Amino acid sequence: MSTSQLILELSLIGSMFLMTGVFLIRSHQKTDSVGTKIQKILTGLLGAFMVMAGTVKFFDPFTSMFTTQIALSELPFPTLARWAGQLGEIFAGLLLLIIMVGNRALATSIVNKAMQLATLLTTVIMIVAVYVHLLPNVPAEVLPLQSKPPVMTLIILSLAWLNAYLYFRQSTAKNQ
Repeated sequence: MSTSQLILELSLIGSMFLMTGVFLIRSHQKTDSVGTKIQKILTGLLGAFMVMAGTVKFFDPFTSMFTTQIALSELPFPTLARWAGQLGEIFAGLLLLIIMVGNRALATSIVNKAMQLATLLTTVIMIVAVYVHLLPNVPAEVLPLQSKPPVMTLIILSLAWLNAYLYFRQSTAKNQ
């Protein structure tokens, strides 16, 4: 990994933490339980990460790497797969950020549907990413963090499921 790519990735991760911090400050409520605070932090981090991950794929070197991944994995409809991956990540991330910021202003049914959709999108995207990581003809050089095992992908998938679980557990407790 080159120094310029390392600096780029670190600056993207730093901007993700900054964006999440801003959203967390805006949505902070003193009456929130510990579980709610953890769920908001997870929602913010996942939202910011997904927006960042989808957005960087419009710029080199990430766009070249992503296009190569899709070509080597022989996914059907490669152009559609590329756009669906990028825009799906951005949309799922924006949904999560909207949930975090507008949770109290939006109707519960809308927030619930948004959480379900964001979790479904994230799950589909991460399952496809695991598939691509595990293919022998896709080299580590074109994968995120240039790592062949899909460790980060599985962590993001697990966090998305944990986030949905915490959200719906808190939502159910609130309605009882």
